[in-house]
Amino acid sequence: MSDPNAPDWGKVIEKHAERVFRIAYRILGSVHDAEDVSQDVFTEAMAVHQSGPVRTWTGLMVRLATVRSIDRLRREQGRPQSLPKIDVSPPATQRPDQELIAAELASWLRSEIQMLPDRQAAIFSLAYFEQLSRNEIATALEVSPETVSTALYKARQKLSSRLAVIHGDKS
Repeated sequence: MSDPNAPDWGKVIEKHAERVFRIAYRILGSVHDAEDVSQDVFTEAMAVHQSGPVRTWTGLMVRLATVRSIDRLRREQGRPQSLPKIDVSPPATQRPDQELIAAELASWLRSEIQMLPDRQAAIFSLAYFEQLSRNEIATALEVSPETVSTALYKARQKLSSRLAVIHGDKS
C-alpha cells in the first residue's frame, strides 16, 4: 500500500536537481564531487521525509546541498591539494595571469570556508556562491534574517582578516 502523502520523487528530483548540483559545484568546484553530493542530498531528503513532513522542499534541498558540500570540503582537507579544481570561464578580455589569480583565489576561498563554523560557512556559501538574499537564506536554513546578517558579517570579517594575513597587511 502506497503512502498518499508521499511526494512524487521524480518530480522532486526534476524540480531541485539543477539547484542542488549548482550549489554543490560552486562550493566544491568539481563536477564529480558535485554529482556525488547531489546523490547524497536526494538520499538524505528521502530519509528526512520518512521521518516526518517536510515544510519546504526548496529549503531542505538548499540546506542539505550547502551543508553536505561543506562537509565534503572538510573531509578532503586531509588530501594533498592538486591544481585548483575550479572551472574558470573568463571573459575573452581576461588575461591568463588574471585567470590564474582568479583560480587561486577561488581555491583559497574554498579552503578557508571549511575553517568557518558550520552556520557561517553555509550562510556565506549561499550568499556568495548561490547569490541568495538574506530572507531566502533565512528560510532555507530556518533561522532569522538577523542571524543571517550576523553570521555573514562574522564570516566576511574572518575571511578578510585571513586574506590580510596572507598578503601581509598590517590592518
